[in-house]
Amino acid sequence: MKIILSTDFSEENKVLLPYAIDFLKNSGGEIIIFHAYMDNVFIGSNSYPGNMDTDNYFTTELLIELEKNSQQIMLEKTQYLINLINEEGLENITVRPVLVSGDPEEELIELSKSENPDLILMGTRGKGGKRFLEGSLVKSVMTKCNVPMLFIPEGYSWRKSNEVVYATDFNELDINTIDKIFNILKPYKPHIHVLHFIEDAEGPKEAIMMEELEQAFLEKEYEGEIHFQLINTNNAPQALKIFCERNDISLSSFIAYHKGFFDFMFKEKLDKDDFLNLNIPMLTFKEFSK
Repeated sequence: MKIILSTDFSEENKVLLPYAIDFLKNSGGEIIIFHAYMDNVFIGSNSYPGNMDTDNYFTTELLIELEKNSQQIMLEKTQYLINLINEEGLENITVRPVLVSGDPEEELIELSKSENPDLILMGTRGKGGKRFLEGSLVKSVMTKCNVPMLFIPEGYSWRKSNEVVYATDFNELDINTIDKIFNILKPYKPHIHVLHFIEDAEGPKEAIMMEELEQAFLEKEYEGEIHFQLINTNNAPQALKIFCERNDISLSSFIAYHKGFFDFMFKEKLDKDDFLNLNIPMLTFKEFSK
């Protein structure tokens, strides 16, 4: 198994490390620790006084310092991760740093294409406490990478991802996606709760579709359990939160769609913030999975 651990070098990203290690404990594999520093912030800037030659000299000096600092921090982060792996006596996990200059979004997408990882691991907050999901980075990466992505909330303490909510709108990719969840979370033998939120008028049609989805898993072999449930509610976000609290859910999962992002998927019943506000890890899949 190969994991890309994408970090902005913030302290909040330390929560990612136990997940990366735990996924590989049994099977072994490689962790690619990735960081992109944005040199385009300085290149071509007209905000500095002086003539062009002075500007070029000034920005070159800044870029050299930026690269030097990034290399030093990457060395420290890589060694810290290696030390954690060694402390657990694991010899089947390797670590490879990838440090690049450029736009983090574009570089991560390109890295995912060239490395073809099994999973990309990221935080939901970075430096300054900004939610990545409030910006363009994660939304864009979600719908451009053919790779499952796991997002860990700021301050979240690691625990086994064995109680999982998978929210469905009865997409043709559901079966394939649920299979992938079982495969990724195989070390935990997960219990997957497949949920769909309905209003009274929708009941009969959705009941048939949920039964068809359940039938597809009757003869499948997988490590863990799966349960299918329709939840009748006029407040899907609240119902989702209550369900997760009552069932001690440790991970939510869903398909990230191109059109309208979550709005298209859940027909305005749920959006990305409803999942983010659960404050639990989120495992997402692109609409057209590989």
